[in-house]
Amino acid sequence: VSSAPREKVVRVALSALRSLAQCYAEASPSPSSDSKKEVTGATFLSEMIGCGLIKYVDQMKERQWTDPDIVDDLNVLHKLLHENFKEMSTWDVYLAEVQSGSLEWGFLHTEKFFKENAKKFEGTNGDFSVVKTLVALTASNDEEVQSIACYDIGEFVRHYPNGRVIARSLGAKDIVMRLVDHSNEELQRHALTAVSKMMVSNWAAVH
Repeated sequence: VSSAPREKVVRVALSALRSLAQCYAEASPSPSSDSKKEVTGATFLSEMIGCGLIKYVDQMKERQWTDPDIVDDLNVLHKLLHENFKEMSTWDVYLAEVQSGSLEWGFLHTEKFFKENAKKFEGTNGDFSVVKTLVALTASNDEEVQSIACYDIGEFVRHYPNGRVIARSLGAKDIVMRLVDHSNEELQRHALTAVSKMMVSNWAAVH
């Protein structure tokens, strides 16, 4: 949607997104469970929000479109996305963004957010799956995503009790260390800072 130059392409993309946002289905049960799982538009709306679609839909609504179907789809998507966003907690939005792999600088990647949400990084199963995903995102092809992943890992280490041990046990230190010599200066800086946080027990005392 964000890069589609032709109205025909935009119309098809928006129609597909609208269908997902308004869908309802029952997924087949997994081998370990007999119960079917409901899949609703809210599931896809959360993923769309995580990918940053709200920003693009807001921008597209400001443009003049000749196709009435595009205008209608944009209005519906705008309404559904903003309604769903209001119902999501800050953590829900962060989780959706991390799972989408489309990290963007903003209020979710700040010291304040990590102070308030550090314990939630444990996950419902205590497996720190979000941290594992962040570690994986340091290998993204997008250097901004890599930089943000490094920042988030460093902030998790700072604010989660025993975060240094957890991060190192997940291989974060060795993986992020490889980015310290990266040609991109911003990525290099965030990688170096993250590694430093993993090595220093009291970051506030030296920073």
